[in-house]
Amino acid sequence: MLMLKWMSVVMAVLVCCVPVQAGDWPQFRGPNRDGKAAQGPGLLKSWPASGPRQLWACEQLGTGYASVSVADGHVYTTGIEGEAGMLYAFDLTGKLLWKVAYGPDWSKSYKGSRTTPSVHKGKLYLMSAFGKAVCLDSKTGREIWSVDTATTFGARSIEWGITESPLVLEDKVIYTPGGPEVGVVALDLSTGKTIWVCRGVNDVSGYCSPVLVNRGGRDIIAQLTGTAFIGIEASSGKLLWNQKRSKEPAYKIQAVSPVYDDGKFFVTTGYGGERGEMYSLSADGTQVTSQWRDAELDSQLGGVVLLDGFIYGAADRNNKGAWLCMNLATGKVAAKTPAVGTGAVIFADGMLYGVGEKGDAGLVVPDPKNFRMVSSFKLPSGGDGPFRAHPAIADGRLYIRHDTRLFVYDISKP
Repeated sequence: MLMLKWMSVVMAVLVCCVPVQAGDWPQFRGPNRDGKAAQGPGLLKSWPASGPRQLWACEQLGTGYASVSVADGHVYTTGIEGEAGMLYAFDLTGKLLWKVAYGPDWSKSYKGSRTTPSVHKGKLYLMSAFGKAVCLDSKTGREIWSVDTATTFGARSIEWGITESPLVLEDKVIYTPGGPEVGVVALDLSTGKTIWVCRGVNDVSGYCSPVLVNRGGRDIIAQLTGTAFIGIEASSGKLLWNQKRSKEPAYKIQAVSPVYDDGKFFVTTGYGGERGEMYSLSADGTQVTSQWRDAELDSQLGGVVLLDGFIYGAADRNNKGAWLCMNLATGKVAAKTPAVGTGAVIFADGMLYGVGEKGDAGLVVPDPKNFRMVSSFKLPSGGDGPFRAHPAIADGRLYIRHDTRLFVYDISKP
């Protein structure tokens, strides 16, 4: 009996000492690309007036609108120095481990990198604004392979550069070159060789990152192109649907990734008017049908979060940038709050986290009957342009990127 008790104590100590990776944020918009953090340590339910404790900051990145990925004890992001796209790797204390160039990136209007690296089994995947798909070693930054999708698949230049963070599946990585013949392509994770191409889209890239859903036992890639909502069978590349948006997106920008729950998709674009739309997905996953449209939630760039049948996000021109809580089934607005204005939203441990384009961070209660911001603080001044990089949360830390700067805050409960 004494031996058993001693072994139990030893096992408890060992468990407490094992590094836990459950709280990683390995790609754009989190582990499942839905803006929700993985379960990690408990987080603060309110902040001091000055904001949560800052752990570290870096103010010498290249210019960028990219978010960060956090995995395997590393923090990754991109930026441009001159005209060169750079990939940066930090440890969790903020020490720069290395930086490597991956090729030219966007130095035109709204200069800066767009792609957030996707981390998977020791490799990093990204896509430059000019359509260069790259795979690098996550420990060293060494390039493993690259594919120029403009040359290989006819990727077309768009006004503000291709803005995509690659979707990694079991054996393939998905990119949207938006060529006249090849709309979406799947490349082998290890070699970059073509696994399949999706034809019949005939639309430019829409500044969007795709998501994966399952319906009727079928894995489906859902993506927004310049003017349409498309669905692709993940195993074969077969185009399942190509639904033209009922109101053509302004400037062919559809930057908000679709959100999905139980046969229902919600998509939205910015610039005011009737921009939000809910589609029902057939039981076999091969067709979508528009169910309602709204002129309330026109999120432009900051994403939306779907929780318990309600959509949360910041409007753009509609509702003067207020945050909305909208019923997914009906499209009816349940609640509004000013929060931090137009900006990006994510979710962790029962709370919404927002970063407004003017540099305010906010903590919001996602409750249709009591929708409100409980805490906010002003982010450090400096940097150029609006705050448009999506925040990230990993292992009790909040990561906020702006231009050449990255701020990291401790939001875990004491």
